[in-house]
Amino acid sequence: MGCKPIGTLLSVIAISALLGQHFLNAEEKRQTYRLPPILNAAPSGETSSSLSANKSAASETTLDSSAVTGSEKPQLSAVRFLSSQNYTRVMLEVSRQVRYEAHRLPADPSKGLPPRIYIDLFGARLVMDGKEPIKVEDGLLRQVRVGQFAPDVVRAVLDVTSLRNHNVFQLLDPYRIVIDIQGQKTSETLASFDRSKPAAPLADNQGQKNNETLASVERSKPTTPPVKQVEPPLVGIKKIVLDPGHGGKDPGAIGVDGVAEKDIVLSVAKKVAVKREKDLGVHVVLARKDDRFIRLEDRTAIANSEDADLFISLHMNASASSEAKGLETYYLDNTTDEASIRLAARENGTSRNNVSDLQFILSDMTQNMKLEDSVTLAHRLHESLLTSMSQKLGDVRDLGVKKALFYVLVGARMPSVLLEMFFITNKTEGRAMSQEAYQDALVESLYEGIQKYNESVLAAKTL
Repeated sequence: MGCKPIGTLLSVIAISALLGQHFLNAEEKRQTYRLPPILNAAPSGETSSSLSANKSAASETTLDSSAVTGSEKPQLSAVRFLSSQNYTRVMLEVSRQVRYEAHRLPADPSKGLPPRIYIDLFGARLVMDGKEPIKVEDGLLRQVRVGQFAPDVVRAVLDVTSLRNHNVFQLLDPYRIVIDIQGQKTSETLASFDRSKPAAPLADNQGQKNNETLASVERSKPTTPPVKQVEPPLVGIKKIVLDPGHGGKDPGAIGVDGVAEKDIVLSVAKKVAVKREKDLGVHVVLARKDDRFIRLEDRTAIANSEDADLFISLHMNASASSEAKGLETYYLDNTTDEASIRLAARENGTSRNNVSDLQFILSDMTQNMKLEDSVTLAHRLHESLLTSMSQKLGDVRDLGVKKALFYVLVGARMPSVLLEMFFITNKTEGRAMSQEAYQDALVESLYEGIQKYNESVLAAKTL
């Protein structure tokens, strides 16, 4: 089956001298009111509050910027974005963790000013070219402007065309500040862009093109005609984004006989996609269709840009003990469970301390409303996998449905889960999941779990 490309990940990086405030409007130059923070560095174990749909995010860390000088200052070196018509994700790449605040300015028609979001990075310096705005023009975000607002403040301004709400959060290793922008609902289909080609680099003031660009998320074009869709017997789920974990330079866990996690999960995802579209006519998009590396935050952005109904990230588990085995399923939430924290650290590619210390924004009101649905989806998939695969493998250990802080689920605007489908490091499970017959059985289990979730959602709507 073929997956339609839906977004364009454009990448911009440049090195230049520190810049002034010439690009800022008068309203942006003066201090504005400080909005209530929704993410503060709270003691480990405390739950962060969520963002109301009619408020903007003001986020801080506990870093003391006054003690940081010179080359030790956090450096804003790049801006990346992935966009569609009613959702855009902007990523500010900073050299190290930084204290920041985000504010929102309303439109001022009398001055011809659009709605704006600006993010101040304290104790930071700009090392990318900010002389020219970074054009987006995706129907939602017009452009991004960056500059050295003050000797110790870097400011990024997002000129928005359509804005319903937004959300700001941070991710680590490497450090980046993520801004999610959601536009007004329209009846138009999401804009589709060809993401198979990297964007042209931004030209500097001397007309020279930057000779370094950030890697973009690539989506290969279909090589075969898409499977003809049939009318689904159930209405509810219309589109699913499946995320085969890892890929490219990141093989994931390595199991018995040298099999890589990235290969097994990709094979399973492709099989699920074909079956789901063939049997129920539900469109399935793969976050990656082949062996390529995609950043964790870009995978969630793909699901948001597609306006998907479900986001399912597929993984294989691993352990230092060859005796470890079984199934476990996760949804996004804060946790103090040590095993869940360690697993999240491995999948996030970060340290255990980073996972336990970082308090996530669970997206915004949209995500909070989807939390209960995420829990339901996790249980339906888990129960289906446990029941069906026990008949195939026998004695499948139930490790339960749990919560953890997985980067790949942060900011998802739909029910989202992460599946750890058996242990690749277990001789029996690892070898079984490398075989076609067991993968087919796993696909049937996932299919049934999705169907049961769909039925439960439809039943709830009729109450």
